[in-house]
Amino acid sequence: MLLLRRGLFRSLITLKPQVKLFTPGPLNTTKSVKEAMLYDFGSRDPDFGRIIEEIKLKLLATANVSPKDYATVIVQGNGTYAVESALGSAFPRLAETDRSKTMLVVANGAYGERMVNICEVLKIRHMVLRYADDEPADTADIVRTLREHPTIAHVAIVHSETTTGLLNPAAEIGRAIHAHNPEITYLVDMMSSFGAIHLDPVENHIHYLISSSNKMLQGVPGFAFVLAKLAKLRQTKGNSRSLALDLYEQWDYQVSNPGQFRFTPPTHVLSAFYQAMLEFEAEGGVAARGQRYFNNQRVVSEMMQKMGFKLYINPKHQGCVITTFLEPKHPRFNFKTLYDYLAANNLVIYPGKLPKVPSFRIGNIGDLDEADMRQCMSMIRDAFNYMGIELPLRRQ
Repeated sequence: MLLLRRGLFRSLITLKPQVKLFTPGPLNTTKSVKEAMLYDFGSRDPDFGRIIEEIKLKLLATANVSPKDYATVIVQGNGTYAVESALGSAFPRLAETDRSKTMLVVANGAYGERMVNICEVLKIRHMVLRYADDEPADTADIVRTLREHPTIAHVAIVHSETTTGLLNPAAEIGRAIHAHNPEITYLVDMMSSFGAIHLDPVENHIHYLISSSNKMLQGVPGFAFVLAKLAKLRQTKGNSRSLALDLYEQWDYQVSNPGQFRFTPPTHVLSAFYQAMLEFEAEGGVAARGQRYFNNQRVVSEMMQKMGFKLYINPKHQGCVITTFLEPKHPRFNFKTLYDYLAANNLVIYPGKLPKVPSFRIGNIGDLDEADMRQCMSMIRDAFNYMGIELPLRRQ
């Protein structure tokens, strides 16, 4: 039976056409990135260790920071692992009665709310400044909150909210926080922007920049990373509420053991990421990657609007990771029918993530270009014809 299952699986991956993923990650990777996983490295292999050290330096170079000032800390697991590692390690352990420090979480989507949930689970004393999921955070509000609550010692925000594709003004906020109180620690989730949008951590006083392998840098899922300001990181020994997600211990171990990990690393994923970084650099780095993604987003936005669809996010606040569209109020529209029609033609989009607003999302990242976006738009037109819905949509 096991041999049969193995045979069926081989047939599946050999015969099943590769879909195009119009999603915010996992995403389409190049053949060469996938091929980089064919070699089985031992985690103590010196060549593997050199790959890890090069990855760490390449990530710092992508952020335009010096290894004298910042450290790359790789965290096994997905992006949320790294967010939890950073939040749980940056904020000190306090007695339940100690109200001397507070974490401010700025939230306008599911991933900001996930930070809130992490604080609740880890018992990090926190408060939340919430906005609607189509409303960017307001710098003046944040500074006002800091003035009114002088115990706030840490501020955490999502730069690019994958819930909707909204961009928060994280750079402006960082500078304002520093002007108010340079001692406040600033943590920015750049999961869906790092590698395509440049936020200089030094200029914008970002102390913890968090991202992952399977987003704008076009690796495969399996690890995330934190670019941490050394002056802050060195002060966090003993803070973590977790053994495996202790950011300080992970960094400290690698200082003494370059290229190694405290616990088994995802060797194949890291090999693939190294190749992805080489391709990222060959494409032209942040500027070129961002230009391609923003062009993909522009094409999708313009063509969908010509078909009568409404954008959920104001274009001036729109990022490049994913675009959210309101579902048409046509009696024959059904998202599952749209999804299944596209999937049958090897195209995959995402449902909406808004609990009160019927919507769907189209990702703009990965190994996709303008031609792929136009193919997706053409197939959406065919899907609506299949549902018997005339395009362009009538005004809703």
